[in-house]
Amino acid sequence: PDAHTDLLAERLGIKYCFATWSYHANELFGRDGRLVQVGIRASRFDRAHWESTLGVRQFWARECNSDPAGAIDAIVAHLRKLGVESVYFSNDIDGTDAKYADATGTPEPDGLEPDFVVELIRRLGRDIGLVGADLVEVAPALQSDGSRRTVDLAARYVRETLSAMVGGALATG
Repeated sequence: PDAHTDLLAERLGIKYCFATWSYHANELFGRDGRLVQVGIRASRFDRAHWESTLGVRQFWARECNSDPAGAIDAIVAHLRKLGVESVYFSNDIDGTDAKYADATGTPEPDGLEPDFVVELIRRLGRDIGLVGADLVEVAPALQSDGSRRTVDLAARYVRETLSAMVGGALATG
């Protein structure tokens, strides 16, 4: 999940940074659709541009929010079709709607619902397998109403991800 594509080859002359990592990961994958982005909504270009020029697969936030179960089914089906046996799950918290996670560097409205992200984590763990994960851009301010909410959600995402990685042994509900 991420609000942004991070698919620039370079940003301000810098080859490897927050805005380029997906581009370089996709290059290593071979532009074959194994880079799947979920929750995109802030981009200079539309989905068709990224999918046709870089071979990524994207599920934009509006389609995930309009049919959450269908979007998760489509993500899992896409990965199965490619023969993917395990997923590295990189979760940028700004993929989640800003009303749930505003303590981040670039909060964006109209993002993913937390229950969608949790169900995506669970399904990927159960149906494909998670080999590793990260959670990025949690940036709580010292004095902010949203900081506690964002940190609590980040903890939930980490707990769910770890549980999915070890087959549900850490599930707490």
